[in-house]
This record gives sequence, C-alpha cells and structure tokens, in this order.
Amino acid sequence: MSKRNIENFLDPKYLEEILASFSKATGLHIEAVNRKGETLAILGNKSRNHFCQFIRSHSKGEKKCLDSYKEATLEAAKWNEPYFFRCHAGLIIWAVPIIVDNVFLGSIICGQVLLWKPDEFFLQQLKKSNPKNIDFDTLLQRVKDLPISSPEQSQAAADMLFVVVNHLVNRNIHTMEAENAYHLERLQIKADLENRKKKNISGFTDYGTYLKNERRFLSYIRLGDKTKAQSTLKNLLTDLLTKTAGEKATIKIRILELASLSSRAAVEGGADAEQVMVKLQDFNNEVESIERIEEFFFKVHKVIAEFLDGIFKLADKKHLSLVNNARNFIMENYHKPLTLKATADYLFISPSHLSRLFRLELDCTFNDYLTRVRVEKAVELMKKPEFSVEQVSKAIGFKSQSYFAEVFRKYIGVTPLIYKNSLF
Repeated sequence: MSKRNIENFLDPKYLEEILASFSKATGLHIEAVNRKGETLAILGNKSRNHFCQFIRSHSKGEKKCLDSYKEATLEAAKWNEPYFFRCHAGLIIWAVPIIVDNVFLGSIICGQVLLWKPDEFFLQQLKKSNPKNIDFDTLLQRVKDLPISSPEQSQAAADMLFVVVNHLVNRNIHTMEAENAYHLERLQIKADLENRKKKNISGFTDYGTYLKNERRFLSYIRLGDKTKAQSTLKNLLTDLLTKTAGEKATIKIRILELASLSSRAAVEGGADAEQVMVKLQDFNNEVESIERIEEFFFKVHKVIAEFLDGIFKLADKKHLSLVNNARNFIMENYHKPLTLKATADYLFISPSHLSRLFRLELDCTFNDYLTRVRVEKAVELMKKPEFSVEQVSKAIGFKSQSYFAEVFRKYIGVTPLIYKNSLF
C-alpha cells in the first residue's frame, strides 16, 4: 500500500454492506475508527444511542470519548484480538483491530451497552466522571434507554465481529494483490511496446504471422516447456495488442480462443483433462466481466501457467527435478541417437527408474516423449523452404525417412510432404 491507513485500505461500500448486516443481526452499534480513535464511519442504520449523543454534545465529553476509543484501539492492536473496555461514561465497548502486514491501521468499535441494570455504584461513577455543567437529570433519563447485553452475548458478538473483520482484511489484501498484478502487467505491456519502438520492430502485417507464432507456442505447451511457452505468450499478446490497436472486443475473442487451444495442448502434453476443463471454464467465466486489457493478459498468463503446472504436478520434489532434467536433456539432444539408457546415465539413475517416472508422471514412455519432441521440431523446420523433408528427417534424429513419415502421419494426421506443400 502506498499509504498505510484504514481509509485507503478498506472498501467503504463493502465495509458498509457487511458490517451493516452485522449491526442489524445483533442490534449493536458499530464504528470504524483510525489509529487516533477518530471515527471514520458509523456503519448501518444503528446510530449512537441517546446517552452517547448527549455525552458527546459537550466538548469535554467528546474529548473523553475520543481518548477512550484511542486507548481501546491501541490495546486491541497490542494483543491482536477483541479488547473489552469500560469507557469513561461506564459503557462496555469492544475494539477489533485491523492489522495488515503487521501494520496497525485502526479498529472496528462495537457495543455501547451495559452488562447489567445500572445500580447505585454505576450512577455515582457516572456523576463523578462527567463535567459538572452536564444536566445530570437528563443524563439519568438517557441511562434508562441503554441496551443491556449479558457477558456471554457480548463475548459471542466480539468473536463474531473478529471473524468478520478478518474476512474484510483478507478480502482487501487479495484485491490489492490483484491490483498490483494488473499494474505490473500494464507496465510490462508499456515496456514491450517501447522496446519495439526502440528496435524499430513493427507489428506483424497479418494474422498469418500471429498464427505461426501461436502454433509454436502451443508446441511448447505440449512439450511442457514452461519458460519458452511463457516467453512466446508474452510476444503473442504484444503482437495481438499491436494488431488490434487495443480494440477490447477483438482481444477478448482472441484471448478466449488462445486459452481454449492451450487447454487442449496441455491435455495432449499430459495434464489431467478434467482439471484442465474446470480451470478453462473458470477462466471463461472470469473473462466475461473483465474490462481492462491488462487484466485480460494477466488472467490468460495465470491460467496457462496452471495448465503447464498440470503437466508436471508432482508431489515429490526429487521426482520433479529428475523429470524436468530428463525433459531438458531430451530437448537439447533430440537430434542425436538418444536412448533411455543414455539419458538415465546422464541423470545417474537406472533406466528402469527413469522409465517408471515417465509412465508415472507424464503418462507416456521415454520413447513416446522423445518422438513427440522430434515431431514438434519437425513441424518448426518444415516452415523453412530451404529444408527438404529428407533434411528435416535427419535434422531431428531419424535415420529412416520412411519411418519418419510414418511417425509424422501418426501425430499430425498427414505425411510430411503433404504438410510441407500445404505451407507454401
């Protein structure tokens, strides 16, 4: 928070909505106060009772009320729990602290009740603690209207209020975190566009270029390459912003489409289909109400990161490291005559253990994953006119062109030659 105070932290509308309901349910008076004990808001329709209004109608009484609130607020912060106190006029009030990141902002004051019917001792103390110029007969009449709450009821109300205030604090923390994330996304978008201007990189001229980059991005997702996927996604979104000139309706359509394609790629990469579809549905629902472009981009970054995490959802960090290292080794050496044993030797584990990890964590064999990497790389190389099908086959590690054609057709649905001819 740029300013550490309760006014900037709590959403006034939501504060009123939640605590007004609490006031109606309990019949108790509630105020939001700052660290100095100054009242910021009286919540709900429950105004101060006639007794307190009469006390505060005198300047000395007002000052004593302020001092009581300040003392109670500081004590509540000290113990980080509801603090019961008797105000200068003899009423029972409790304060619930508002603390964010160990910074004390203020409190919610509740109560203004008696725990039992006023007796002679209460009246004597009341007369002693108030200025002589106060009309004591009028004050006695106001005492008759004071609500009485048993100690058990008061404690229960304080506990309930503590839960409600904690909910408000956590909700606003999450809101602030989201706002900070959107702000960073906005700065990143601005930085990307400025870098393009400095490097004289113009926006792409048609969606053909965008779709080629999109296919590369999806291949990184299928391979579980989080770093390259996220880097490519950033470029894709900057391209999209440039091409659409910030037109929100078009950006929204493309973002929804990209999330849908990414979900399928993640499932093909080994993520759980049911979980991915649930995340996609949640994403689609969130996007419906979004207005800011940076929020679109932040949300799609987030859901795609979740898709990628789903490909490697390992509870055992040691296994996570081994599988990731094996995947990286394959990505760097796919063009060589790579074997399960060579990869296992590199990782200093047995071939059988590595094979078991691939089946357990990626739901495929070592050879299946190696083949998937090679086919994805083949698709990239085929886009270069200077490479023939035979050259592509050799470049990705296939000794036999016919076997390469068979494997390529199995994964892509057409032969390498047909696929390459369709590109030019």
